[in-house]
Amino acid sequence: MDGLLLIDKPMGITSHKVIEIIRKKLNIKRVGHAGTLDPLATGLLIIMVGKATKLSNSLISQFKTYEVEMKLFLETDTGDITGKIIKSEKAKPPIYSAIKIGGRKLYQYARQGIQVKIPARLVKIREIKLLKSEREKISFLVECSKGTYIRSLVKDVATKLKTIGTVSQLRRISSGNFHISQALKLEEVREEKIISLGNNYEENAKLSRNEE
Repeated sequence: MDGLLLIDKPMGITSHKVIEIIRKKLNIKRVGHAGTLDPLATGLLIIMVGKATKLSNSLISQFKTYEVEMKLFLETDTGDITGKIIKSEKAKPPIYSAIKIGGRKLYQYARQGIQVKIPARLVKIREIKLLKSEREKISFLVECSKGTYIRSLVKDVATKLKTIGTVSQLRRISSGNFHISQALKLEEVREEKIISLGNNYEENAKLSRNEE
């Protein structure tokens, strides 16, 4: 069985947990995903099954769109609402991330109180669009390249606003030509309502590469 499965990942579970569920339902070991979403984040998770795992590099490299909600006047050690509140006004780099250093994810170091140097990355921001502005919250849409730290972006936005801020909600809306509207809820997979693997996944991957 080969193909792509688009999942709307819920909050509170890891991308790896979603992989485990898919493996169990399809009874296949060769399953991967094209871009990690940490437990706080929700939204589009591209699951690659069988031969489709060969497309990993091209799918991960696609531009992605996120809907971000940031809470103003608050800063945490994780860069998001799940962390401990930092009382000092002095900014600290958000080190909770799915990016790996030395084979371990940054948020794993952070939870153990281990300080690590975050590598600088060249990223591209195609667009940032304000969606909603309230007294203590701002929501915006951002289209960005691989390697973009959304928590760091929020920190930078807050700095421009001469305040501090942290991620309160994060949702991936699209990745390349794939959109959240095409995705299945994880409950649908668990209940075996729908499992449909597209046969044209290679063509979709080519279109995504051309888009860049």
